[in-house]
Amino acid sequence: MHLARYSTVLLLLLAGCGAVPDPSREREALLAADRAFDSTVAAVGLEGWVGFFADSGRQIDAHGDFLIGRAAIRDHMRGLLTDSTRSLRWAPDHAEVSGDGTLGYTWGRWTLSQRSPDSVRELGRGRYLTVWRKQTDGRWRAEADVGTDTEKH
Repeated sequence: MHLARYSTVLLLLLAGCGAVPDPSREREALLAADRAFDSTVAAVGLEGWVGFFADSGRQIDAHGDFLIGRAAIRDHMRGLLTDSTRSLRWAPDHAEVSGDGTLGYTWGRWTLSQRSPDSVRELGRGRYLTVWRKQTDGRWRAEADVGTDTEKH
């Protein structure tokens, strides 16, 4: 009788313990999320940008001010990401994920270009850092994003 009770308690305790995340796999998943963010914005524009942020996401603008929430981020990025002649593209260079696999960051390089009928002109380039949180559905969402200009044209 006591053995059955202890076995049941042990099984319940083990069931409550989640598997330890594989750091390499989690980093690759986060890099894939950042690459998907880039390709979604390239295809969809403004709503693709906003859709990758958590509801409470933050973006730091060029003046160092925080934009908090999707509505503020949408308003700030509207001019840039609704101009069909402009293209904001980026690629992550690195990712790190917390030991429990729920928080991470990526950094990389971005470029902004503008298309005209006969050419493409680079408007700027820089680096970025994005902090991500894994949502309850398993998807990564941006919690905070900041970019710096390293070269303006």
